[in-house]
Amino acid sequence: MEISEMLYDAAKYPLSGLKQLLLLGFMILISSLLLGDYNNYIYLDGSSGKISFLVSIITLFVIGIFLFILEAGYPFKIIEKSLSGSNKPPKLSNFRNMFKHGFYEIIIAAVYFLVPIFTFLVILDYAFSQITLGLPAISDEIAILMLIAVILLGFIADIIFTVAIPHMASKGGSLRDAFRLGEIFRKIKKIGLKKLIIGYLIVILGVVVIGGPILKEIIGSTNIFGFVIAEELIAPYIVMFSARFSALIYME
Repeated sequence: MEISEMLYDAAKYPLSGLKQLLLLGFMILISSLLLGDYNNYIYLDGSSGKISFLVSIITLFVIGIFLFILEAGYPFKIIEKSLSGSNKPPKLSNFRNMFKHGFYEIIIAAVYFLVPIFTFLVILDYAFSQITLGLPAISDEIAILMLIAVILLGFIADIIFTVAIPHMASKGGSLRDAFRLGEIFRKIKKIGLKKLIIGYLIVILGVVVIGGPILKEIIGSTNIFGFVIAEELIAPYIVMFSARFSALIYME
C-alpha cells in the first residue's frame, strides 16, 4: 500500500464510525474541562468552606485523569483491531482494558522521551536560568549542539514509539513487547526506513503534531461553541486518524 492510499484510508476511517467519534470527542471535551481552569466553571460559595472546595477540585481532577487515560487507551484499541483486519472503529467498551493500555502508553512515551525532554530542560535552564537543575553553565556552541541533539533524539524516539505501540498490540498487549528494541528495529527495517520517515513527516509531524493542534487552537479560541467543536470533533478525528495510520504502516 502506498503512502497516499494509507492517508486516504486513515482520513476516511474516523467517518466510518461517527458514534465512536462523538463518544471519544465527548470524553476529550469533559477531560479538557476537568483538567483545565476549574475556576471558569466551578464556583463554590465561601460558606461551603475551603475543605469542600478542595474535595471538589480533587474529585474532578481524578475524574479528568481517568478519562485522559481512557482516551490514551482507545488508539491502542484501534491499532489492535486494525491489525486483526477490521476496517471500522471499535466500540468504546471494555474500559478496564482501555484504561490499562492507556496507562501503558503513557509509561512507554515517558520512557522513550525521557532523554530528549531532560536535554531540553537543560537547555532551558541555560537559556532562561529559570529551571534549577544544579548543572554547570554551558557555552552557546554546546547549547546549540544540545538543541540539535534534542531534535534528533526526539525524532528517533518518535519513530520508535510509532512502531512500538503497534508492535505491542500485535503481540497481545504486553508492556514488555513495547521495549523489545531488537524486534522493533527489525520491523522498522522490514517496513522500510524511507517509507516510515515519509509517513512520519507527513502524518505524525505534519498533521498530528503541527496541523491538527493549530487548527484545533484556531477554532477553539473563537468562542465556547468553537471550543466544543474543536474538542468534540477535531481532537477525536486526529486521534483516530493517527492510530489508523500507525496500524496501516506497521502492517507494511
